[in-house]
Amino acid sequence: MESLEHIRHFTAANPGYMTLKGTNQYLVGRDEITVIDVALPTTENVDGILQQVEAMGGKRIEKILLTHIHRDHCGGALALKKRSGAKLGICGLRAGYLGGEDFTYTSGDRIPYDGGELTVVHTPGHESGHCCFYELRQQLLFTGDHILGQGTTVIPPPDGDMALYIRSLEKLLELKIRLLLPGHGPVIHDPYGKIQEYIDHRLLREREVLQSLQEGHQTIPSITAMIYKELAAPLAPVAQLSVEAHLIKLIREGRVMKDGERYFPADRV
Repeated sequence: MESLEHIRHFTAANPGYMTLKGTNQYLVGRDEITVIDVALPTTENVDGILQQVEAMGGKRIEKILLTHIHRDHCGGALALKKRSGAKLGICGLRAGYLGGEDFTYTSGDRIPYDGGELTVVHTPGHESGHCCFYELRQQLLFTGDHILGQGTTVIPPPDGDMALYIRSLEKLLELKIRLLLPGHGPVIHDPYGKIQEYIDHRLLREREVLQSLQEGHQTIPSITAMIYKELAAPLAPVAQLSVEAHLIKLIREGRVMKDGERYFPADRV
């Protein structure tokens, strides 16, 4: 990651199809460090974060913030809290999820760190309690899984919600952003281009779902195979989740009907 004022990151050793090279765990601050997301509870991961704190001249970890409760972002939070004595925060919608939280936050809350302030931006869609963190002075947005440095984000029902996801993306266009710092993959230098790309991608997938239905594909596996023709086999179940999320959105809008495990265009029923 390029040099940013009082910001470093340590990538967790959890590479995979979903996590890319691993989860980006960000360290923000001068002496008192705020950590955003902790993926793994392993000694290696916790030691790596603590070593980064030392390397950036920090004295201790003051706070731990979580973008959301998927395990590759919160799985090591309690372990780091125990080792460092830091206060652990979580979205208010997920209060009590880990059992060791010290405070909660909601959209619009301003969380101070040593050197600046992070504003909470609630971005449901990938996960209902998902939050991004906006640093106004440097115009940075820590995006968690809302936007990735490579590829696109899965929207897994029932908690994942495609309509909310698209609205959350559109909301980001109102912010002054210089860089996006994603939970996986490299820093994004064209924030508005990437946000619009994500919106356009989801609207394209929606049109493809509707076209597949018009052509007689009625089940989620069949629709997925039609749309994602060159998808790696391990990602097929993940793609099916996003197709299901699109179908749920279209049903709520009255554009698709469901009968058992089969889906139909509403204008054909």
